[in-house]
Amino acid sequence: MAWIRKGAALWLSLCFLLSISAASAEFTFSDDRFRGRFTTENLDAIIDEYELFDGWYWTTRANIPQTFHGHPESPGWTVSAEEAGRRVWKQGWYGCRFPVDRVLRTSPDKGGYAECFAFAQFIGYLLSGEFNPQHNWTFYYSVDTSGPLQVGDIIRTEYTKNGRQFGHSAVVYAVNGEEYLFLQVSGSNYNRISVGAGFNDGRTVNATTLEEIADLSYLKISRYQPED
Repeated sequence: MAWIRKGAALWLSLCFLLSISAASAEFTFSDDRFRGRFTTENLDAIIDEYELFDGWYWTTRANIPQTFHGHPESPGWTVSAEEAGRRVWKQGWYGCRFPVDRVLRTSPDKGGYAECFAFAQFIGYLLSGEFNPQHNWTFYYSVDTSGPLQVGDIIRTEYTKNGRQFGHSAVVYAVNGEEYLFLQVSGSNYNRISVGAGFNDGRTVNATTLEEIADLSYLKISRYQPED
């Protein structure tokens, strides 16, 4: 009987892997209009095209196909934070997923990352064409090695608070002298979009200088390096 149980376990594992592949294969979105232009003006065009307006939500119901444009049936896409009145996590709703090489534990049949990480991945993909920007771009683990941040850079930090693990990702939106502004969503605020604010990870609020960003714990900076 042991070999029967082992065979059943292997079959279930195979089915799970196939479901992951199927979820990834369903994603056919392609858009090369923005690629190779890492500028604030280009990010503004993306914001307008994909309705990523400041104060709005990057959230949708889990069972709605992702096209990354507004869904009339998904208030998260189409109304402001004040109008929606939803400021906390809600059962059956998730930050829009970007289908990279991980399946969400909370929704294994809908492959991809959610919340701030998926948002940064999606913006990075539009800019570079890479499906996994924070895996395939050049990595830096301090501002000493990266130098000044550039528009389009993805930065990530992780920290432990009250025994729980937290993390945050954001895209550099603009560089104004020594001030850095970010395009990001807040997973702790129902994936509310923030355009042109400082880096906010739930512990650090409104970091805008290189010195403040350098102090973020477990800092990782991902930067697109086009092939020669």
